[in-house]
Amino acid sequence: TFQVVGPAAPVVVSPGEDAVLPCYLSPRENAEDLQIRWFRDDYAAPVCLYQNRRYIFEDQIPSYRGRVELFPGKLFKGNVSLRLRDVRRSDHGLYNCLVRFPRYYEVAVIDLGVRALGSQPSVSLHSPGGDQAQLLCRSEGWFPQPAVIWTDRDGNEVTSQPPTVDTDSQGLLSVSSSLSKHTGVRTGSVVCAVNTQEVFQETISLLPLAGW
Repeated sequence: TFQVVGPAAPVVVSPGEDAVLPCYLSPRENAEDLQIRWFRDDYAAPVCLYQNRRYIFEDQIPSYRGRVELFPGKLFKGNVSLRLRDVRRSDHGLYNCLVRFPRYYEVAVIDLGVRALGSQPSVSLHSPGGDQAQLLCRSEGWFPQPAVIWTDRDGNEVTSQPPTVDTDSQGLLSVSSSLSKHTGVRTGSVVCAVNTQEVFQETISLLPLAGW
């Protein structure tokens, strides 16, 4: 019997890039005459379906049309990997690579991580009036949603307002966080750090006593 094998780690790309989701037969065997079905949650709605040496488009998910293909010149080596062009935020998630043999089938699951590194955070002083001075930290173009953390000059975390999150036309996220003068920070500097598990961005804002 054969196994279908995918990578142990997620495939990570940025929006707009092309991704290759690796998938192979083990041991290596000619896959040209086998059914190769890539799908997500719904078996009946394939991302890509190859059967009888040709692609079947009838039930393909519309958002993948024209963006996916196998590697025809490598099928005889057991390489059933999928190329996904112009990756979108909505492509993020799990993919099933199913190969059907005459009497059984095997499946491998591949994790595609779409990661967008946002802009360098910008910090500005906002004074709506009275005793309401705030520092505003903003960063744009992230996916998935990052955390925003304020710390003082000694590295101690400072309590801030929960961040607000906006989504742009491409599905990327902008985050904004405000720090009130009532947090107790008076002099020196604070750090606004915006990060996810994969990436880390930070900016340092010096706070003169007269401005805060």
